[in-house]
Amino acid sequence: MLTQISTQQDLYLAFVKARSCKRYKKTILTFNFNLERNLLKVQQRLISPNYTPDKYVCFTVHDPKLRLISAPSFEDRIIHQILFKILDPMYDKVFIYDSYACRINKGTHFGMRRVKKFLQAARSQYGPSQDIYCLKMDIRKYFPSISWDILIKILEKQIESPDMLKILKTIITTHTLTDLNRKIITDTKILSPEERRGIPIGNLTSQLFANIYLNKFDQFVKHKLKVKWYARYMDDFLIIHPDKKYLWELKAQIEEFLQIQLKLQLHPDKIYLDNVKNGISFVGYRIFYDHVTIKGKTLQRMRRKYKKRLKSERKHHTGMFVRTKASMRGHLQMADTFGLRKNMRLV
Repeated sequence: MLTQISTQQDLYLAFVKARSCKRYKKTILTFNFNLERNLLKVQQRLISPNYTPDKYVCFTVHDPKLRLISAPSFEDRIIHQILFKILDPMYDKVFIYDSYACRINKGTHFGMRRVKKFLQAARSQYGPSQDIYCLKMDIRKYFPSISWDILIKILEKQIESPDMLKILKTIITTHTLTDLNRKIITDTKILSPEERRGIPIGNLTSQLFANIYLNKFDQFVKHKLKVKWYARYMDDFLIIHPDKKYLWELKAQIEEFLQIQLKLQLHPDKIYLDNVKNGISFVGYRIFYDHVTIKGKTLQRMRRKYKKRLKSERKHHTGMFVRTKASMRGHLQMADTFGLRKNMRLV
């Protein structure tokens, strides 16, 4: 499987995707200088029986909370693109429709529109006088809690290629983390080799693994619990129904399933049950059946980022401010925010 997909053309396309929005970084320019030779090296690493990931470089971001990001080397990012090209079509067809994170033609905007449709469907079915409720939950420390052994067993059920399984197991279980000065980091609170759990935040493969890991939970909710209006974006999910008692019963069954089957726990401080007339907070928006607004905290972060990039642009002329404005405009225009966009000069 790996030999068939790791042709020069496939490698070049993976290289183009891996350098997206970062093509003028020093490491990428250096790689590009001897592109053909470097792609051949990546190909040899990929099909080698002794493939080992390079060291990760770790740094922290506040988005919105403090997160430790583990960035793979550029060569490994190309390899991850190759693996994603193989695995994503294989798994996407078995994922439920209403899982939105890191999927082609899905994402936050798609998720927002789907939840709005759920609210409209519930209002149409039960009438405007019926109270409708939303149970919203979050998984506690999701990426650090993913069990290597459970994830590998899930992959073994779908993937028949021994070579593919071997490289995926290596990526899941082999991590050498360093800081920006290339000094080894031992205490990250993300990876626990002794407990065989945790995958690094920052890998393209980690995002796919995270969806694959929770697919079993999605199938349980949709086919065992038979929930009609269910939506999930990574480890953030919600259920809409008119019966509060029924929703609390679902919460207990969900909690038990996650603990027993996936060794995951619900975040005790992020379990909310509220009337949908107050809006549903999801994927950066507050969603009502007839309109959508931007979450207050999301808007605060956007304003801070806007001011920071504007200040940097005036000083360094990096061109990042134009991309920041385009990104903000794209997020805001999906909601009813004409006045806000006009005020921020994004119209």
